[in-house]
Amino acid sequence: MATRTFQGTQDTFTASGAELTYKGDALPGSTGDLSQRAFLVNPASTGDLIVTLDRSVGINTIEIFQDDDYTAGSAPSGYVKFFDIAKAGKGKGAVAVTVTNASKNYLVLMTTDDAYSEISYNGSVVVP
Repeated sequence: MATRTFQGTQDTFTASGAELTYKGDALPGSTGDLSQRAFLVNPASTGDLIVTLDRSVGINTIEIFQDDDYTAGSAPSGYVKFFDIAKAGKGKGAVAVTVTNASKNYLVLMTTDDAYSEISYNGSVVVP
């Protein structure tokens, strides 16, 4: 398993490994607004894929799911696939999914306040 770090703003994204690919708001059904940002994770093997936001400003929620099937996969023990950062009020949180098919990509989707353009975030991904 490899641990990769990432950081971003409304318009930028950098990651420490090639397994993470920024998608921005280029998602099916996107209207091009500022309310969502996403990145893909390409796992090398099966195991638990864990995404942790260590710090965020302007991020409301974070979720993880298989890129081609929203309902596929389950969260490993002690984790959830959807976390409401705004409700928790801490600017951080974690989501995870158990990878059973390493040929599938996983999408990490973060939602923001539509009117909030000064978002920033950083965290890590444990990639199986």
